[in-house]
Amino acid sequence: MSVAATFTGSTPDEVVVFLAHQRQRMKPFRRVIISADQTRVVDVNRNEVVFPGVTYGHPLLETVLRSAGASFDPTTFHTPPTGQQSREFGCTARYPWAHDRIL
Repeated sequence: MSVAATFTGSTPDEVVVFLAHQRQRMKPFRRVIISADQTRVVDVNRNEVVFPGVTYGHPLLETVLRSAGASFDPTTFHTPPTGQQSREFGCTARYPWAHDRIL
């Protein structure tokens, strides 16, 4: 895996802008991996965007998950896993085929 970029901001708006910019430079996001010291967003080519310090209980974690298109339960995503070092959330397609034709 290669690191495409590292986030250095501190607000939810900066997360949204940063991931929108990275989304244009990278392939579609595949998964979000949360570990004890950082969060990584990985694309289909295994390039990753790193959010150092953003982990369980961090106020920016939900914004990272939502901006990356991750599927997660909003009531339990801050709970660290028991017996595991990290937790993975899959990313869904942001714009399914013919989404603009549905009334």
